[in-house]
Amino acid sequence: MNLRSRGGRLYHALVSGYGQFCAVARALDVLGERWTLLIVRELLLGATTFTDIRRGLPRIPRATLSSRLRGLRTAGIAEATGGDYRLTEAGLALAPVMRELARWAVSTDSAALTEDDLDTAALTWDMQRRVDTSALPERTIVLAIEFTDRQATDRNFWLHLSRTSINLCRQDTGAPVDVWLATPTTAATRWWLGHVSWAQLLRQPGVRVHGDRDLQRQMHRWFLHYMFTPQALSETAGSHP
Repeated sequence: MNLRSRGGRLYHALVSGYGQFCAVARALDVLGERWTLLIVRELLLGATTFTDIRRGLPRIPRATLSSRLRGLRTAGIAEATGGDYRLTEAGLALAPVMRELARWAVSTDSAALTEDDLDTAALTWDMQRRVDTSALPERTIVLAIEFTDRQATDRNFWLHLSRTSINLCRQDTGAPVDVWLATPTTAATRWWLGHVSWAQLLRQPGVRVHGDRDLQRQMHRWFLHYMFTPQALSETAGSHP
């Protein structure tokens, strides 16, 4: 075995590590800092730019994101080319780790969803990257979402959906809206996480949908849903060592 400094260990020599031979400790030396695994998650989900990563993690300070990206690059988990970031083979190998962390979170009360976890910017960003473009109508659709329990800065979002492009806007562009969804944040988040069905969401207090009736009937099929719903996790159970 080669005991000389490797990329990840060299990185962690610069910060405080656990100083243990255990493989779990050594992994946490590299990945255990706040935000690091969530940045890996964003890269696994297709983010390639600093801006896109921040849109998936709207609460991360810019300086912290820069620092964590440098650490991931030094550790050999990510690399940057022309301003774009991507995971290396070592980074891609973390995909099943993410899945198992999600499986643990949905199966234990220790990581239950709380009010502090609700974030309309992160929710709508995840929705826009999980659109099934093949299920969309031939023309561009504008879906307006109002989170009725949020303040003005986090209340209104517009999704411009077409088979060739998906755009999330935080300001009204003036384009005609085809369907409006008004919902409390908790109800929408529980639907997105797979805790309730679309039909159950529509029966929740304070949830209203209006606009084109044909599109109202179709709209729940436009989204592929959260990557780690209980159903998705059950389908992947046993598919890897």
